[in-house]
Amino acid sequence: MKQFWIWPIALYLFLGGLGGGMMATAAVVGLLIAPSALTSGALVWGVFIAFLILGIGTGLLVFELGQPWIFYRAFVTRTSVIKWGAVFLSISMIAGVLFIFWELSWFTFLPFIPYEGCAQVLLGIAGIFGLCVTIYTGVLLSSMKSRPFWNTPVLPVLFMVSGCSTGAALLSMCIGVWPFPAEWLQVNLSTPLAALLTEELRHILHVADAILIALELVVLLLYVMLQFCASNETAKSHAERWVRGEWAGYFWGLMVCCGLVIPFVLNITSVGGYASQIIALMGGCLLRFMIIWSYQRRVTPAELKYYTRLPQSHQDFMDYWEAGKEYWTWVTPAGEVADEAPADGPDEVYQTSGPNPAMTGAQ
Repeated sequence: MKQFWIWPIALYLFLGGLGGGMMATAAVVGLLIAPSALTSGALVWGVFIAFLILGIGTGLLVFELGQPWIFYRAFVTRTSVIKWGAVFLSISMIAGVLFIFWELSWFTFLPFIPYEGCAQVLLGIAGIFGLCVTIYTGVLLSSMKSRPFWNTPVLPVLFMVSGCSTGAALLSMCIGVWPFPAEWLQVNLSTPLAALLTEELRHILHVADAILIALELVVLLLYVMLQFCASNETAKSHAERWVRGEWAGYFWGLMVCCGLVIPFVLNITSVGGYASQIIALMGGCLLRFMIIWSYQRRVTPAELKYYTRLPQSHQDFMDYWEAGKEYWTWVTPAGEVADEAPADGPDEVYQTSGPNPAMTGAQ
């Protein structure tokens, strides 16, 4: 079977979940957990990176559709799942870039816009629709009923948790980089909270990432277990391939152990530095690729009925062979005429020379 679900789609799903997860995590941190991160501008670089990631992922999706010049149809097709993904991506990206402009005070020349509170509103919109993007990446696959390994409501939950986990990991790497680096905060701000802002935010994100990784591990094992116990043979075969088949090393060794367990331990012990975040990102990317490559679809009843009625590849030959036993004269390479075909396939090659007169007269 030709592989239609190739690497750009898997990479798009990863980047969409990563960028949406960064937007959602930044909104939760800036609005609920640590409002000082919002007032100090510490989240600007993270939101900008999330905007770039969503843009790259959207570009991969548009070009993978095969006709990028008519991408606008994704917004006007009411029954398409991709329409909702395009809407969520657009709103999250627009709100995110407007939040960046607001934090950099690029709109202060507009007196008719209420400046106070706009950054919070924009970040909240970007975070809500970013979370919708993480869910959409799972809904896009789970809506395909012909792919039994994808057709489960657990998949959107898994992609949402994984997207938020990888988003928190990358966001922690972006804290205190630009436009206010950590060194600037520590030198120019005198309050204890401001001086420790960068490290405190990173610690908060490490704890949040550890919680999300633990939840992702539970959801992932539940997802595989449900598929392993499924009545559909195609879904069960994929789960067996993951658990104890040819992909068991990738699943247990790379995805579970390296991609989840090790980052969890490094986050709760605070000894991993950037290593735990990089490993978590690699694990999230591997998850999308393994799910995309588990693409085999079930055979529908109509297809099964159709294929069973088709003649086999050797059917025409067998029909002519049976007819030749009764109707054709068989001639050996030595020129001897035989009234019937050889029973067991002789070493010498027999040739047909036309209708057998005896058989023709009989008919």
